[in-house]
Amino acid sequence: MILDFYEGKLDGDTWEDLCQSCYRIKYQEQHYTEIPATQGGDAGIEGFTRTGIVNQCYYPEREYSDDEIYNHQRDKMTADIGKLLKDKYKKRLNQLGVPLIHEWHFVIPFYKDSRILQHAETKRQEVLKCKKDNPSQYDYIADDFIIVIKQAEDFRFEITRSIRNSLTDAKLNLAVREVKAVDWEKCDSEKTNNIKRKVKAVMNDIDEEDEGFKQVIATYIEAYIKGMEILRMLRVSYAEIYEDVYGLEQAYKKQVSLKTCMNTDKSLNIKIFNEILEDFEKQLRETCQYFTVASIFELKTDIISMWLADCSMQFRK
Repeated sequence: MILDFYEGKLDGDTWEDLCQSCYRIKYQEQHYTEIPATQGGDAGIEGFTRTGIVNQCYYPEREYSDDEIYNHQRDKMTADIGKLLKDKYKKRLNQLGVPLIHEWHFVIPFYKDSRILQHAETKRQEVLKCKKDNPSQYDYIADDFIIVIKQAEDFRFEITRSIRNSLTDAKLNLAVREVKAVDWEKCDSEKTNNIKRKVKAVMNDIDEEDEGFKQVIATYIEAYIKGMEILRMLRVSYAEIYEDVYGLEQAYKKQVSLKTCMNTDKSLNIKIFNEILEDFEKQLRETCQYFTVASIFELKTDIISMWLADCSMQFRK
């Protein structure tokens, strides 16, 4: 899910803030307008566009079972559609300049029960029946009125940009995506041998049966497997952030290759390796400020493992 990498407290208020940011980005050309819930109230909606889209957010108060989350989402939708049909809310919508309403968006983190879709259709039919029975009373609702359920996955680009440009402490968290056990088959023998050969050179031709050596190898093979999955997830769900990371990795990899290949004194291998670790971490911190500290450590180790595995990092024995 798009929110898997999101670190920070998500509750009703922070979810609404994130949704408002997403709508401002997605519907900027349609002049999305947020409605603060003060000085007269929000009219039962969070905001509106000039093309007739209004939205309402909902975030669960705690962890619920699938059946419970459906019940809460259903009740929230029922209550807010009920507000849409009340005279006092109609008056407030007119005061705010909300145009003819074509779409009512119910914005939730996710849904797991198709009954919420059925409920949305039921409420849509109810709204259209009210309009048909009393056209003048409901003249602010369009004949093609629909209810659309929006979830976090629908705003991948907007959530990415919102986090990327955010000045808050909400950051992406990679470290939580733990690999429970190392599946060595996912790291082919060539990659494994590359990692072993180069780590051995860095550790001054240490015995391969040394426990410390084995632990380092296991760490980097696990990091290689985890890193491939993390970068895949970033590429799919956070394209702009992936481009930041990938661009830095590609540029820095060339420097790593030159620095390690030009060294002819194998006694300096460990010194050069540690310098690369320290400097690359610094570059990650400066380039990717939206990552948590734990995520920076995770990314650094994962990318170093890739350089060890694909021969970008060469050390003389």
